[in-house]
Amino acid sequence: MEEILASIAIGLLAGFAAGMLGIGGGSIYVPTLVLLMNEPQHIAQGASLAAIVATALVGGLTHLRRGNVDLPTVAWVAPVAVVAAFGAALLADMLDPTVLRRIFAAVFIYFALTMIVGAVRGERVSESEGR
Repeated sequence: MEEILASIAIGLLAGFAAGMLGIGGGSIYVPTLVLLMNEPQHIAQGASLAAIVATALVGGLTHLRRGNVDLPTVAWVAPVAVVAAFGAALLADMLDPTVLRRIFAAVFIYFALTMIVGAVRGERVSESEGR
């Protein structure tokens, strides 16, 4: 029962983060599944990606309805991202879990620090922000 409640809490937190921040939930799913639920890194990443499909679809459609999606950009980015994701998933599956966890942590820390520094400096990500 505890595991079910923890899973529901993780889903709520990640779903909220995905819709609110556009992060897809992976930055919530993977660390919580590995650290709190003791799932192996590969399982956590796979589960995260599977769960993100639903949250990304709902969040993306909501933002599309609100006019926050540049469809020509999506048309160029999405096919390339699908191919890259397939290749990266195959590569991740070949990596030792410890190496994969370190790569995940390094990328996570890099993006977190980049966002913190940008927020402290008051930098905008793009000129269209804040419409």
